[in-house]
Amino acid sequence: MKKKLLILILLTIVVKIGWTQNTNLDYKSALKIYNLTSFDEQTISRRLTASSPLYQYTNTTMQILHPTIAFQWRSKKYNFHEIELTSFMLGKIGKTTDSITTNSAQIISGGDLTITAISLQYEYILNFNKSKDSKLVPSIGFGINPYYRQNNNSPKAPSSFHTSDINIGMRAFVTPRIYYFLTSKLFLDVNIPLCFFDTFYYAGKEDNPALSLLERTTNTYNFSLFPKVFSGRIGIGIKL
Repeated sequence: MKKKLLILILLTIVVKIGWTQNTNLDYKSALKIYNLTSFDEQTISRRLTASSPLYQYTNTTMQILHPTIAFQWRSKKYNFHEIELTSFMLGKIGKTTDSITTNSAQIISGGDLTITAISLQYEYILNFNKSKDSKLVPSIGFGINPYYRQNNNSPKAPSSFHTSDINIGMRAFVTPRIYYFLTSKLFLDVNIPLCFFDTFYYAGKEDNPALSLLERTTNTYNFSLFPKVFSGRIGIGIKL
């Protein structure tokens, strides 16, 4: 009789644990607004001509305030999928330097720089504390980040030539994060994306008539393991 009672108690505990669910995670979707702070150092390999050896140069970017927007939805196992628009830009920067004489002005440098950039990130987020009704929920995300950037430089000086470069690539991240549920509708999300690889295709072109058609274009593939990409995000989420 005692054994039967013990088995019944154990079964009750197992069933209770199986059905217990953190009510803070019981929502279908959410909209998030982040601020992304980042430091990015990207090394690009290219050739001056088709026959010259490779050389490298480094682009460094640092952003303190960079708002992004994300949409999140829940999986059947109370984990999350998330898509974030990390960058979207279409713009033009113009600059002209003139040499002025008494009767005329001559352009000696300057031009128009047109920039097109888009970057998206998808994450699958594993939540912990699922069976505990806690406002603090640690989790970890696994993400991929495809991106595209194109720069077109149209010089105004007659001695300069049109140039363009394109970067098409993808990064992969592991992201430890902590959710804190403020109310039944609002929550905070603090996380640190850790980049473990960056791979991209680079295409550069210079319309210099002194070069052959083959030498005007440079194409290289670049790969970095654990690149110098450091970032942190803090966001507020709204349950829909």
